[in-house]
Amino acid sequence: MQFKHAMIAAALALTLGACGDNAQQAAQDAAAKAKEAAAATAQKAQETAASAQQAATQAGQAVDQAKSGDMSGAAASAQGAAASGQEAAAGAQATAETAKQGAEDVKAAAQGAKPAEEPKKDDNGGH
Repeated sequence: MQFKHAMIAAALALTLGACGDNAQQAAQDAAAKAKEAAAATAQKAQETAASAQQAATQAGQAVDQAKSGDMSGAAASAQGAAASGQEAAAGAQATAETAKQGAEDVKAAAQGAKPAEEPKKDDNGGH
């Protein structure tokens, strides 16, 4: 009888250990996904900031050109500023989408850490 109890205890320990390993792996996966998402979002944000900076520079050039009477140059700079502003706006949207996708990836990886529901037992003994 003690041997049977020892075998049951060993099987239970192995099962619990496997669940712990699965949870640890899922947690590691979630952490890796979070790191990837943060890096991707930071990259998109840097690209957006560069576009916004370019738009501001071009707008400043347009103002300077307009003050000096160079209307055609001012118009060209203003068009460039508008295009860069549109890039910045699109970049901001892409940054938000990247962050959202990253959050969804992290959530999915983290859900792997949750124990799976036990299967329901058949009333007829599985036959």
